[in-house]
Amino acid sequence: MVDVVEFDDCAVRYWNHPCPQFTMSRSLSRKIYSDVFARWPKQALRPDHQLQDVLGKAVTERYQNYKPSMEREELLKARALQFLLQDRYNDRFKLKGRLLEPKSQPTYFEDLVREIDEAPNRSWIERLGKRLSGMIRFQ
Repeated sequence: MVDVVEFDDCAVRYWNHPCPQFTMSRSLSRKIYSDVFARWPKQALRPDHQLQDVLGKAVTERYQNYKPSMEREELLKARALQFLLQDRYNDRFKLKGRLLEPKSQPTYFEDLVREIDEAPNRSWIERLGKRLSGMIRFQ
């Protein structure tokens, strides 16, 4: 994949060569979007509602009224999604320590991740049992 090297007020630089027109960089942002949406992991918890489908629809709507002045912003948005896919923000801003262990319920986040992982594989009886147990609270 081709990386965007630097930004300029008048054009997006592509391999250290200024683009006289926005067509090349426009296709670059579209290419980044399509690559990200193709590689984005599928969500097993709600298979009918995938994030890449929702974002893809929004991107398509934005490109319906495309203007060359929008390219810089679109490229920044596409690269941000690409960085999310590559876990660059997770590597840079690690969550650790007391933030992940609240005093009121120290295992909250571990329990939440386990519930999300288990939910797609539950039978309908297990789902019903979870729903009923969630309705009844004991003090």
